[in-house]
Amino acid sequence: MKAAILITARLKSTRLPKKVLKPIAGRPMFGHLIDRLKLARRTEQIILITSPLEQDDPLAEFAEQEGIGCYRGDPEDVLLRMTRAAETFGVDTVVSCTGDNPFVDPECIDQLVDFHLAQKHDFTNTEGLPWGCFAYALSYPALIKACEIKAERDTEVWGGYFTQTGLFNWGTMTVTDPAISWPQLRLTVDTPEDFELVARIFEELYHPGEVFPLRAIVELCRKRPDLVAINANVQQKPGIAIKVKSGINLNHA
Repeated sequence: MKAAILITARLKSTRLPKKVLKPIAGRPMFGHLIDRLKLARRTEQIILITSPLEQDDPLAEFAEQEGIGCYRGDPEDVLLRMTRAAETFGVDTVVSCTGDNPFVDPECIDQLVDFHLAQKHDFTNTEGLPWGCFAYALSYPALIKACEIKAERDTEVWGGYFTQTGLFNWGTMTVTDPAISWPQLRLTVDTPEDFELVARIFEELYHPGEVFPLRAIVELCRKRPDLVAINANVQQKPGIAIKVKSGINLNHA
């Protein structure tokens, strides 16, 4: 049973152009994420999943330089892209995260994989962590089924197919450790304000060649409300509602 991390990333962002490759402390933000994910012990591989469009060539080239896998598939259908990538690389358990979340926590990934497999879930999400520090776990057969029932090509936001249809066995891993649990803290990067906060955190905590832990980030932000205030007014973009093919029998719990 192979578990692998699939990083969804494109360079199409409009609010913060090419944010994934913007440099922080002399290294692209995406590189810092890869450094962090390499510390996960319950996954065997890291794979970038991006599009075949020319605009995303720099991402694929960077993935090759970093020695991680790369799959290039449907530009808009993230569910299909994940499914085809899992098939191509022989992945049974997918850990999904996105390239605009540089602080995804590797220890929580390990806990997520163990929880997901122990509960025999199709899909597992995480609650309690700062926004942008979590990941999702999915089984390959569940990905196939989700692709079969969806009636929408734009699946950038896809969690509802697993949690809202009643067709999947899913659950939540809740993180309660006060050293890292702070769901109101926004650590994703979608705007210039988000990027400024992340860059400031690196200024405070980063030493070249080292990966500072999530607990250090949370501790810093608790001590420095001025940092948290940088992106406090940023609103998360609403996702597109899921659409299921007609004739699918939804079994809502």
